[in-house]
Amino acid sequence: MIKKNTISINFKQAHQFLVMLLVLRIVSYFMLSEELIITQTIKAGLRALLTFVVMLHALMQLVKKDKVSIKVSNGLPLIGYGIYILLGAASLLWTSSFSQSLTQWLMDFETVVFVFFFMKMLLHYKAADVNDELRIGKIISSAVFIVAIGFLTGMIIDPDHYYRLTHGGEVSRLGGFIINPNELGMLLVIGIAGLFTEIKIAHRIRISILLKIALLTYMLMLTGSRSSFIGFLLVSIIYTLLQPSKIFKSILFIAIIILIPIIGWQLFITQSNAEEIGSLTGRLPFWRDLLMYNFPKEPWLGFGYMRIDYSDKFESINAYAGAMTHNTFLQVLMGLGLIGLMIIIVQLASFIYAMAATKKASTKIAGFLILIPLLINSLTEFGIFGETNYGILFYLILNFYFTLESKKCDNLLTRNKNLYESESDILNRSVVVA
Repeated sequence: MIKKNTISINFKQAHQFLVMLLVLRIVSYFMLSEELIITQTIKAGLRALLTFVVMLHALMQLVKKDKVSIKVSNGLPLIGYGIYILLGAASLLWTSSFSQSLTQWLMDFETVVFVFFFMKMLLHYKAADVNDELRIGKIISSAVFIVAIGFLTGMIIDPDHYYRLTHGGEVSRLGGFIINPNELGMLLVIGIAGLFTEIKIAHRIRISILLKIALLTYMLMLTGSRSSFIGFLLVSIIYTLLQPSKIFKSILFIAIIILIPIIGWQLFITQSNAEEIGSLTGRLPFWRDLLMYNFPKEPWLGFGYMRIDYSDKFESINAYAGAMTHNTFLQVLMGLGLIGLMIIIVQLASFIYAMAATKKASTKIAGFLILIPLLINSLTEFGIFGETNYGILFYLILNFYFTLESKKCDNLLTRNKNLYESESDILNRSVVVA
């Protein structure tokens, strides 16, 4: 029994350590100072430090006798992403801005390295995780909730930095200069998606999880992000439809029906007008101009990694001037052409297939629920193949989680189960003797 408790405590410490790494990684994407040089230094330094930590953990495991090796269970998504990264590197030969493409590529490549070793660490711990305590939804939602508490504290003690004024100063949106409110909205929905998978554990509804979801939903409303609200609705509806209990399903549907007019009025009526919604805040005419005037110039290989024009900004005729497309698929089309677009479509399709092929239902549901806000954000913001952001971080985490597994996992699980059974037999014999 002593050994069993020790293992449980180790799992708790492992969970806390993984969550803390993920929290710091998310923070490394924020604007932490109004001085650009200070911000870039903090971002680069923090990311490099975190990558060093996860690589050091992997190195320490190599010198241990009971190390856990990792094997690829479904390699197509990883191969597809690797080809995409290699094409991005090759585009440095023809990019319209070598420095910008190189910077973006290096940041994305470093993210791949960090996520690989982070997931290797997670899989190392999960190799002996008999009770499935290190769940992907639990880890991600815990990290997001901690970040959300930081924003909740900030908006109370320093609202000038944590709110952003829009619509001529009439609307305040949570996020401030620290993060784009739409990106913060996506982050909150990712946290909500992860929390949904934690509501019912051992057929018991956890009130604490429901309260956390309520808090993140309230903060989502404060971001004023319409796309994130749509993602929230999809996640909520899909999760509700998957519930076997009719009573629980009815309660969730009633809650959704109550929330729709409250949040919908705030986001779609109070903060905007029909013309703004119809043009997706100017995105539709911008996309049309990109496809009509810029795409024909470089249709096959594009303008270079994360580039959309020969200059730093595309001067749209019918909309705003922009340096990025606000659509991850269009971003790849402009940067890497039709060849790049086909690669990421195949990569995304193969990843979705890998998730669907997962045997464990709860893991599969968690993956799909977390993917939904990432895809919604990809249609209107940076997205999973856009300029460096934490959407890429979470997408890569899902990719590695559903395509890698521990080689020694079965052996360790069997050994631990036998250990627990042996301890129980010893206790039973002791009781009989007594």
